[in-house]
Formats: sequence, C-alpha cells, structure tokens
Amino acid sequence: MMMMTGTRRGLVVLGCAAALLLAAGAPQAQAQGAAPAAAGQSAANGRMLRPKLLIHVVANLEKTIAFYHDNLDFQVGVAPSPLTGSTLLQKVQATSPNATARQATLVIPGSNLSLQLVEFSGVQGKAFDQHLYDPGVTRFSIQVRDIDKAFARVKDKVKSVDTTSAGPVYTQRPRNNTRAVMMRDPDGFVFEFVQGDPQAKTDVPETSNITNARSSLAIDSFDTSLVFYRDILGFTFANPPGDVNDAVLALEGTPRGNARSSGGMPPGSNNIWFLWEFRNVERTKRTPAPQDPGASAVSLEVENLPVVVGLVSTAPE
Repeated sequence: MMMMTGTRRGLVVLGCAAALLLAAGAPQAQAQGAAPAAAGQSAANGRMLRPKLLIHVVANLEKTIAFYHDNLDFQVGVAPSPLTGSTLLQKVQATSPNATARQATLVIPGSNLSLQLVEFSGVQGKAFDQHLYDPGVTRFSIQVRDIDKAFARVKDKVKSVDTTSAGPVYTQRPRNNTRAVMMRDPDGFVFEFVQGDPQAKTDVPETSNITNARSSLAIDSFDTSLVFYRDILGFTFANPPGDVNDAVLALEGTPRGNARSSGGMPPGSNNIWFLWEFRNVERTKRTPAPQDPGASAVSLEVENLPVVVGLVSTAPE
C-alpha cells in the first residue's frame, strides 16, 4: 500500500522505489517556464508547476559527485551541505532521531531538472538494487550529441551495462538512427544515454556533449498511471501507450519480455518523460527505506499544496 506523510513544506509518497515529493510554490505565482493551468483547472484547485529535482540517495556524496562531474561534466550548483527541512530526512528521523544527512545539487546542461544527491549518516542503510523493469523505479535519461564519446568516458566506471549488446544500439530503425545505451551508475541507479535522430535544437554550447535530461518511470499499469500523471499532475500525452520494438527491449536488457511506453510532457518541463509498463518479465514492487543508497525520489513544485495532497491521496493505486 502507498503510504503518505504530509508536512507544511511538502509531501513524500513512499511505497515504491521512487518516492514523490511535492513542494509548495509561491502562492498565485507561476514558476518560470511553467505551463498554464489546464482548461477548467484554476490555481485554487491545485496544480503541478514544474519538475524540480531528481533525488538520488548515495553511499558516498563526494564519490558520486566526482562520477557525474568528471565523466558527464555536470556542474555543482549547490556544494555539499547539511540537508534540512526535507521530508525524506523527517521520515528517517521518525525512527532514527539521531540521523543526519548531507546533500549536493548538480546542474544538468540544457535541462530545467536538477540532480540532488543525498547521503545519510547516523542510521543504517542497505544498498537497494534497482531492476529497471520493477514498478516504481526512476529512470534517468540523458540526451547527448555523440553517444560513442559519452559511453567511452563512463563504460569502465559504471556498475554495469544493462543493454544486451553491452554498448549503444539503434532503437528506431528504419524510421531513424536514434541510438541509446542503458547503464547503472556506481550507486546502482538506472541511467541511459540517448543520441536522437534528428537531434533536438538546443542553446547548449557545442562544448557540451550533454544537451538535456529527463526522469522516466517504470509503472505497474497504464490503467491507473495515466489517470495519475495526466489527470492529477497535468502531464500531456500526445499518443496512447504503444508496444516497443525488439531493439528497445534489447536496450532495456529484457529481450524476452514485452513492454509498452508513452511519452508525456510534464507542466513546466523542457523535456518529455516516458512511462514504461513491462510484461512477461517478473516484476516486484519493492520499497527501500529513505536512507538506503539506491533509493530515489522526484521532487515536483506545485501550487496550492493541500489541494494537490488531497488529489494524490485519493488517486487509484
């Protein structure tokens, strides 16, 4: 069962690998780049403004910063510092009062989503091993100009490569020459490089191989997830869920399974997120503790937090 803990600052939804944190935006103020409210949905009704943070719980803050900075050129936006006022920390301290945490935030070229790394102390954490097909797992998709160059920098430093060929594959032929590769960072988080064809226009300088990033999610069922992400959070889906091809299944490391996927644009985002529903592969909803290295969360900025909390709490599971 999904458990929820509400606070004045936000909401953390636990019960899957990826927790969802809602943070209140400024009253009656629209975040920069946020999409207008959907038709018939006033600010007073509560709405999502924008994705804010992709949060990774890590074993060693400095080592993970070095991985993303040295190999992916992510810049440090907020240097390592104590984590305060966090619902994740409050959840941990409810059973371990002496627990503390540090955090750092990394800036992703071209993306209005930031990566926050969190390291807990004073409490026992158990490494959480993600399966990219398990419902609730957060997937980190990074758009690059040159996938061979990007993969060469990290292939000997990642924990594993999930893609069946152990390297970049073509995923959309004969329609186009998009390529991708799926991996796990040193903490076990699922991430991928994608070289689109054609590549999207961007203002990111040519000196950066990375041009954007998004968070995508493995879900249990589109029957309930579409209601949640579309009708409650305001994602815009241009197409219904569709079966993915064999090349994509090989990319995912699940060649014997089946999967459906659909891309949705979150309010205030500059990148489409994808929902993935896997079938014919054993899936388990697993719930890490918030302090477990490998646990993850997505932070969303919303308007009229109490109303959104109510909508989330009554959403079908």
